[in-house]
Amino acid sequence: MTLLESLLTGLDEARRHWGQTLLSLLGLILGTASIVTVLALFGGQATLTQDYLNEVGGVGTLVLENRDRSVRPRAAELASERLTYRDARILRDRARTLDAVIPGWTRELTYRAGSVGFDGEVVGTVPDYARINDIRTLGGRYLTDLDVERATRVAVLGWKFADSLFGAAPKALGAVVSLGGKAYTVVGVLEREEFRFAPWADNSLEYRNERAYIPITTAVAQHSADDALEFLTVRADPAAGVTRAESEIRSLLFATHGVEDFDIRPSGGGEGEDSGQFLLLFNFIFLVVGVVSMFTGGVVIANILLASVVERVREFGTRMALGATATGIFAQVIAEVLVVTVIGGVSGLALGTGLTGIVGYVMQIPAVVTPGVATIAIGTSLAVGVVAGIYPAIRAARLSPVEALRYG
Repeated sequence: MTLLESLLTGLDEARRHWGQTLLSLLGLILGTASIVTVLALFGGQATLTQDYLNEVGGVGTLVLENRDRSVRPRAAELASERLTYRDARILRDRARTLDAVIPGWTRELTYRAGSVGFDGEVVGTVPDYARINDIRTLGGRYLTDLDVERATRVAVLGWKFADSLFGAAPKALGAVVSLGGKAYTVVGVLEREEFRFAPWADNSLEYRNERAYIPITTAVAQHSADDALEFLTVRADPAAGVTRAESEIRSLLFATHGVEDFDIRPSGGGEGEDSGQFLLLFNFIFLVVGVVSMFTGGVVIANILLASVVERVREFGTRMALGATATGIFAQVIAEVLVVTVIGGVSGLALGTGLTGIVGYVMQIPAVVTPGVATIAIGTSLAVGVVAGIYPAIRAARLSPVEALRYG
């Protein structure tokens, strides 16, 4: 019997036993649909996550933060000044694996313009902050190296704070705003920044709309008793790589501090994380449903095939008596399984594509069934069916023709 004949026989068997076939197909269809959905959603989430990382520095951007002090700190830890502007200059001048070094000084200061006032975040930093974080101005300019060198009293306002202080964000340009009781000239207003992992999620970049940027040197001179920093952002030189950059950072700062009292993490590990984790949990639930459905479908296929082998003992015996080999019988049963699994896989792919569209529309998140997703889903369905059909096929192939002809 040729492969085509085996497939046609399998199709005929599926038609004659449509009830059993339907039970076999149900698990495969649901499992394949779930896998298609979760892979499509996961792919969309991965794309969103990458877009977000690009907004906050991209691959290779690291954030250094002060580590919490030990319960019983050693002398070296107590003597360390922790992260300082001096550390930023050391990394900038001595590191050979870094493309940019950005000191981060932050304070909650009082904003005031005319009769409007409120407390908000002020960030002391350098011009590279805008380059690394893809920050764009709505009007005016960002901080310059000359601003840092001369410690000028200039400020760049986030969109929301500029709008709140002056009634409309563009009106802030050229105006004077008081920050912590010190007068600053607004030289730039930033575009409103927005990034949502889903329409119902919070704006993960809202914090950028609610702050002002001033030169790091001005921040230290006007609002601080020392040059302590809250964080340091660095970007590794692509030619060196993140691992080498991180190793060099640890080496240089340990030599200065005498202790490793800082932590290094990839940029983007904070804001937006909750939304991303929720969607990953959602995907995980779909994946578990798919795996369970696939397993159930495989068990059902195996049981039905075993029952089918028992019902068709005389048929197999007759074919073997007429010259069919054990390998041919084995191939016939596997071919019948392939018919069922192909039907189940294709049907599951169609259902999964429709379900993906519905879920993507309702949750307003990107989800696309790519050729790769379809291949994985169909391949998984076929693999489950073939594995489930191996034992029944072996049972059929091991039948004795003489005993099989007596059966019945």
